[in-house]
Amino acid sequence: MQKSQHYLFMEALVRRIHTTDLEATLFQEEFYRMQAGLSGELKLKNRLADYHFKSDYFILYNFECMNTRGFSHQIDALLITQHFVLVLEVKQISGQLFYKPAVHEFSRRMENNIEENLPNPFDQAYRHQLFIEQILHQHHIHIPVVHLVVIANYRAKLDVSLETMPILHLSGLPTFLENLSTQFPPTAYQVSEIQSIFLKMKQILPARRQIEPSRLKSGVFCTSCDTKTPMLFHSGYWHCFSCKAKSKNVLLDALHDYRTLISNRISNKAFRQFTGIECRFAAKRILAQLNLHTIGYKRTLMYVIPDEILWINLEFFSYVSRFRS
Repeated sequence: MQKSQHYLFMEALVRRIHTTDLEATLFQEEFYRMQAGLSGELKLKNRLADYHFKSDYFILYNFECMNTRGFSHQIDALLITQHFVLVLEVKQISGQLFYKPAVHEFSRRMENNIEENLPNPFDQAYRHQLFIEQILHQHHIHIPVVHLVVIANYRAKLDVSLETMPILHLSGLPTFLENLSTQFPPTAYQVSEIQSIFLKMKQILPARRQIEPSRLKSGVFCTSCDTKTPMLFHSGYWHCFSCKAKSKNVLLDALHDYRTLISNRISNKAFRQFTGIECRFAAKRILAQLNLHTIGYKRTLMYVIPDEILWINLEFFSYVSRFRS
């Protein structure tokens, strides 16, 4: 599954946020929820991959775009067929789930009897449905659009108050699709025609948060173990005090974090502050060997960190022989 920019941001943030930061725990909890959501989306993708569609179809996963009023839409999955278009909202949640339709209140009760309100997935999915209908009507395409909330955690219990709502466990999705195909006869529209509309609209939306660099931990961290101690740069390699691993490529993970959390442009000074390299000339040699595109000159020189920074293999480079960082 393609991870959203916000997911990548939160993933880097929980690695870099100071443990003493007042919001560190909140960030960690938010990322745990996002991990659970991604797990649910993967389960949905596997279930649909195993389903035998009887007609042409196309599925857009993690569909993101902006509407004409400047508000974002993030749809877990958009299923396009000749019969219907289905908006799928996936939830990887546990506990016993309840709904009060009169007040649009969605809640759950855990095993310890603690109850909490959750964001209403029906309102979320219905908002997406209205948006999809509007787009199709603008293109003079009239095809049924429906929405469904899918619970990907089999341990969740659906209360009787949810019986009339568009919600089911993931295991019931094939039956639901069969019923929709029977309910809605095929239209004259081609799936490729509808598909092209939404592919042209699809965007990569930026992260929904920003963070002050001063709130982040500096240093290059080992990817072979879970140590929180920055690695030491010596003789062209980053060395881990904990597991004794050495690597050049861990620098790329640090640059990816910087690009994700702060900016895709980095100066020599910012590079030193973020990685822990103290020598300006050493930092200059390392950055030069990365062969990054640059902007500016001398004091205004900035290095552009590409989106594909993690694809570089520094083991082919010998950018520094020996110096003290």
